[in-house]
Amino acid sequence: MDALRHAMRSHVGEQLSVPQFRCLQFIALHPGASVSAVAAFLGVTLPTASAMVDRLARAGAIEPQTAAEDRRRSLLHLTSAGEAQLAEIRLGARAELAQVLASRSADELRALATGLDVLRQVFAAPAAS
Repeated sequence: MDALRHAMRSHVGEQLSVPQFRCLQFIALHPGASVSAVAAFLGVTLPTASAMVDRLARAGAIEPQTAAEDRRRSLLHLTSAGEAQLAEIRLGARAELAQVLASRSADELRALATGLDVLRQVFAAPAAS
């Protein structure tokens, strides 16, 4: 996870801070999320999250929409520019990880793939009661 985080952070660039990147990533995974949900995810106060959302909206990365059922609540969605920004960061991170893994043997890569399959199964399983 540290290598993945490092690869992502190294490709965020000067356009975004890491918290802004995490905010975009959260909204990408949770379209229609509220500013409160962003604050809870990032572990920041509501005013801090609100200011971040405002900056990202002014930059054209996200589009807040007023919720029909509660006009005080904003539903957050990525714009095509925000999606493109995330795609560029992910592509760069994947390339960096691929370069690192290119030096591993076929047996090591198979073992890694098997381990990742186990992790997928473990974390996709419903929590035990």
